[in-house]
Amino acid sequence: MKPLQQAASPAPTAAESLLPPRGLRIVQAARYAGVSTWFIRQAIWEGRLKARRCGKFVIILRDELDLFLENQPPVEPSSAAWLMQRRAAA
Repeated sequence: MKPLQQAASPAPTAAESLLPPRGLRIVQAARYAGVSTWFIRQAIWEGRLKARRCGKFVIILRDELDLFLENQPPVEPSSAAWLMQRRAAA
């Protein structure tokens, strides 16, 4: 009996190796967004971030992640009294 031979996958071309992945796993998405994996998972569970299941992996499309990040509320400048005093002292 002959041993099974695995089909060799074609080597990626130069153009393919330069392209960033369109789909990101949770850890990659968290790194890309600069947040924790827990934040990404929670956003998916709450339905605020769209994700897809590809086999055993959860994949977030880069476009969906960009849209999610753009729709997060902006941080407003603080008007706290202690901050104003600190700025005046500096």
